[in-house]
Amino acid sequence: MSFENDIERQPLYVRLALLIVGWATAGVLLYLLSTFLPAAVLATIGVAAWVVVKLDRGSRSNESLASVLCTTTCFLTCVCAVALRVTGYHWHNDVLVRLIFVGVCLGAGLILLDRRADA
Repeated sequence: MSFENDIERQPLYVRLALLIVGWATAGVLLYLLSTFLPAAVLATIGVAAWVVVKLDRGSRSNESLASVLCTTTCFLTCVCAVALRVTGYHWHNDVLVRLIFVGVCLGAGLILLDRRADA
């Protein structure tokens, strides 16, 4: 018996709770990491994650939990991007840029998780 079979037998709310806890933990860790990494490294990671998100757009065949959470994450990332664009230069720009970075990375991670589950 494998670990994957145990997860598939769990009720939907348990799988969703585990996914949200992992998503939130990864988000906090990415945000903390973004405060210490140089801008060139952040830009490289951000561009790679953006490419994964852009290449996947519209190619989802199922509505898994990771797919729904990815759509929500990408929507919230777009809200942060619009807020950054509308507000101009203020003290919170650094926070918004970090949140956009985290959102793009989480979206790419959820896409890869969803693709791995499809395979």
